[in-house]
Amino acid sequence: METFKGLSNTDMRELKYGFKLDVGYRISLEAEYFNRKILNDIFPIYENSQLKLKNLADHTYRGYEVNFSYNNFRIGDNFFSTQKFSFFKYKDVVDRVANGFNNLPLSGFNDIYKTITQGEVLGAVMGSYFERNGKGELIIDEFGYPKKAGGLKIIADPTPDFVMKFNHNFTFKRLTLDINWEWKKGGQLWNGTEAVLDYYGRSKTSGDERNIKNYVFQGVNSNGNTNQIPVDFYNPNQNVSENRWTRYGYLGVAENYVQKADYVRINSISLSANIPINQTKTSLALTFYVNNILLWQANKGADSNQNFYDLEDGRGLDFFNLPNYKTYGCMVSFKF
Repeated sequence: METFKGLSNTDMRELKYGFKLDVGYRISLEAEYFNRKILNDIFPIYENSQLKLKNLADHTYRGYEVNFSYNNFRIGDNFFSTQKFSFFKYKDVVDRVANGFNNLPLSGFNDIYKTITQGEVLGAVMGSYFERNGKGELIIDEFGYPKKAGGLKIIADPTPDFVMKFNHNFTFKRLTLDINWEWKKGGQLWNGTEAVLDYYGRSKTSGDERNIKNYVFQGVNSNGNTNQIPVDFYNPNQNVSENRWTRYGYLGVAENYVQKADYVRINSISLSANIPINQTKTSLALTFYVNNILLWQANKGADSNQNFYDLEDGRGLDFFNLPNYKTYGCMVSFKF
């Protein structure tokens, strides 16, 4: 890989507006709008059998964040609660791409990858898709299956609509219970793991649907007439390459494997006890914790927060990503 020699500076212009409002000692509200313009940002390219760095694009990262907290709310004798809430929304849009580098792959494969495309979000997913007519109807080929279009297009946006985080703290005498969870709404990912399992007939979908016979896909043929060709998803009398899941190749049609990336996650729960040791301020804190306790997600497969090959640029691509893991333990600390 070449060094930074020959690169220009990456410039940044940032604008922020915000306010903070405190009502007494318990209620706090804080909000901020940010707009960050990044000029001549640097990205890697593969050129002449070398990985190089170049100033390739301008992009604008903008959004807002709201934080609210209600501190030390009295529930009962020696029983208090603190509640915190945050709301975060952002979008990073590409304003300009250097000549010859529009639709440049950032991470992924030759026919499915994250890209820099002018006018789109930074890291939008580009891949193969089904051919449609001007009315949005699927074009069905002479074999009765949806026709794979030539070329690639933007098929998914990994950017969430918003992320909300919650922290609930309860204190009773010397015991403290903390619960942290979050909700991510929106965003998409490409599930390449499911595509490969379909191809090899190892997925639940291929198992459930392999006996479907005389199925007619909704769409029109090349002449514009409604499709009426029945197909068998799997027929042992046909060549295996002609079944529902192998006819489009190893990764299938990428558009068909775009899934929602919404989730609700309980990040951590901890229970602490503060135990005095003597008459001074010395105390022992004993904490039991569990992280990544529960996850509900809209997509099938690995946690959508697990990135492609653990690369930040790989968010939105799932290709046998490692599952997230649960951790638990105990911490002991002394306070003097």
